[in-house]
Amino acid sequence: MKRVLLLMAIFMATVTGVSAKGGLTVKERLTSEQDTIVVRMANGAKLILQLQNIEQLKAFENYSLDSLMRELNKYVEQVDQMENTTDGKKDMTVTFNTDKSADGKSEQITVTVQEQDPKTGEVKKERHEIRINKSIKIDVEVEEDGDNTRVNVNVPDKAQRDSTRAAYKEKHYKASKFNFDIDLGYNNLLNTEDTQVPDLKTLGSRYVSLNLHLNNQIGGRKSPFYIVSGFEFAFNNFMFDDNIVVNDINKVTTFTELTDRNFEKSKLTYSSVNIPIMPKLQFKRENGKDGFLIGAGGFAGYRLGSHTKLKYQEEGKTEKDKTRDNYNLSDFQYGLEGVIGYGSVNLFVKYNMNDVFKDNRGPQANVISFGLRLLN
Repeated sequence: MKRVLLLMAIFMATVTGVSAKGGLTVKERLTSEQDTIVVRMANGAKLILQLQNIEQLKAFENYSLDSLMRELNKYVEQVDQMENTTDGKKDMTVTFNTDKSADGKSEQITVTVQEQDPKTGEVKKERHEIRINKSIKIDVEVEEDGDNTRVNVNVPDKAQRDSTRAAYKEKHYKASKFNFDIDLGYNNLLNTEDTQVPDLKTLGSRYVSLNLHLNNQIGGRKSPFYIVSGFEFAFNNFMFDDNIVVNDINKVTTFTELTDRNFEKSKLTYSSVNIPIMPKLQFKRENGKDGFLIGAGGFAGYRLGSHTKLKYQEEGKTEKDKTRDNYNLSDFQYGLEGVIGYGSVNLFVKYNMNDVFKDNRGPQANVISFGLRLLN
């Protein structure tokens, strides 16, 4: 029962809209000479807030008590065990005090648990320390069957919390971090002076790339300059606008339009793995979130596989023909790519400088891909 009351009191302390003892509002009591707010709960527990001004209460509203609650819960469990194994009444005091640490800069909270034997008067103490800053002192008193539980907490204000977070980030700073993102967009063919190159369906000619990028920050934690490398697994789809069939005749790739068929789908697909090298500038907003982003660089890779796919109706049935072949596609891939964006919205563009097909083994064309970069 004691644990339920104690945890309930801590939870109640995070609610800033409660009424003060005597019917005054929180703001009225904090703007007057009275600096103690007493909240009486239905079960007889009392919640006491000792505050110096309204700003301390506002700071406490935004403060997370997760770490304190975890530590406090351990001590409450110990007290529950003592209640089952010890006769007589006892007092349990949990006090969060601020003391200077050894470096004289940061502050710590010391947790003290006291059990008092009513016969001997002996007090047993256990201490545990967690690092935190101070701002607000909160006293919680729970009275039940003569048992007293008291909690005093000093909570840091926003400036102190920001200082603590900055110190933590500086200590755990890593210049190189992996990031997984996905490119979703469309393909198109450029430099298609050869009349053999068929027209493409825009929505069907999709580009997908699964990227494991290594972001290397150059110049320290506050520098906006990065070098991006890693691996990109790309899938290029080219869906033809007409009833086109891809043929490999005498090691030369040709496109033939059939007049006696009506294909629901006719496409050429190839996959590749690429390694990018791209410098980029990533700026931060005042709130620490990602701001403007721009980057440009190159990539090189290798084709992994390719196939064609035909989908059509024959005798009332849907037929799908999938043929795996290299179709004289270029094995080595290389080109330029760039990214631009703001916040979580980023756009990419990639241009393959290599021809789609090998020299004299197919029509001349270059691939351009563009779209959205997700999870960046």
